[in-house]
Parts: sequence; structure tokens; C-alpha cells
Amino acid sequence: MPKSGRRSPGKRLIITLAALASVIVGYYLGQHWQRRPLADLSAVVYPAGQPVEYPPGLVIDSDPDIPPPWRLFLAADTRVAECVRLMRHYATVFNRLAAWPTIQDNLRLTVLAYDRPDAAAVTAFTGGVEWAAILSTDPQQLEPLGRQLGILPDPDAWCGETGANAILVAPDRKRWALIPNEQAAMMARNISTIIAFVE
Repeated sequence: MPKSGRRSPGKRLIITLAALASVIVGYYLGQHWQRRPLADLSAVVYPAGQPVEYPPGLVIDSDPDIPPPWRLFLAADTRVAECVRLMRHYATVFNRLAAWPTIQDNLRLTVLAYDRPDAAAVTAFTGGVEWAAILSTDPQQLEPLGRQLGILPDPDAWCGETGANAILVAPDRKRWALIPNEQAAMMARNISTIIAFVE
């Protein structure tokens, strides 16, 4: 009489346990490889994010019906030519983020404008783009936020080598990284990788 093709309960248990083990191992390997790219970034990533308190006098995320975006904070004087060039560079960064459209749509460059530009100066500086927001108020109101972010300006070198770096802040008001000013493609990769990691 031919033997039955059915496996014994012991063999079935071993196969089931092996399948579960492969799923678990696959999950943790996937998490490992997902997190690994952060070590390869040129950005300075802060572990677990660092809370930021927006001073009450500053109008940030003012519409309660619109979910707050990710923000890249930058300190600038909109009258300085170097800052105008830096703004054009960030326009290229945002164009490079088109490879990650969801991230591009949910990111704003937020400039702490220490020169208190009026509406006309803001439009001239940003070109009216939707992805840039200018905080134009008394410098004493900007300084507490600038200190928390670590981007206090250098009036002798506006938007210079160190002042051109940006701070990436999540919608829940945690700063996650310092984004060095470098090639636009590298900056876009840094930003997209960090946001994808956090989300």
C-alpha cells in the first residue's frame, strides 16, 4: 500500500516555525537596511529628534485646518546678495526633490529674515514661490528660535559658509538634522532620506 503524501504533525510544525522565522528575520533585516543609509549621509542627524518650541510671537503653522509641513529653517538677510544666491540654490534643491513628490509637496523653506523685509521685499526675495516662507519680524523675536535651532546669524558673513546650512524640523516640532549647504542633488538626497526614515 503506497505511503500517504501527508507530512507528520512534527514536520508541519518545523516548516511553520521556519516560515515564521524567515518572516521575522526578513523584517529585522529590512529595518536594518532601511536605517543604514543615515550613516552614509553628509547631514548631521540628531538621534530621536530634538524638541523645538516655536516662540508665541512668531506666526508659524497658523492655519489649524492645514497639517503642518516639514520645514527647513535658514537665517538670512534678504538684502544681501549672497543670501539671494543661496535662495536660488535652494530653488534647485526643491527642483531635485521632484524625484520624491510627496516629500517635495510637504516641505517648506522657512527663512528667519533678520532684516524685517516688507511684503514687496519678501516677494522679490522668494519670487513668490509656494515652498518658501519668510518670518519677517523683530530680530529679538527671531533669536530664541534661532538659538534653539543652532542657526544664529553672523552679520559679518550673511549666508556664508556656515550660515548657509539649514535645520530640518518635523511637523511635530522636532529638529532632526543639520543639512549642510552643498550640491543640490546631495542635499535633496539627504532631506528625502531623513524624512522617509522618520515617517
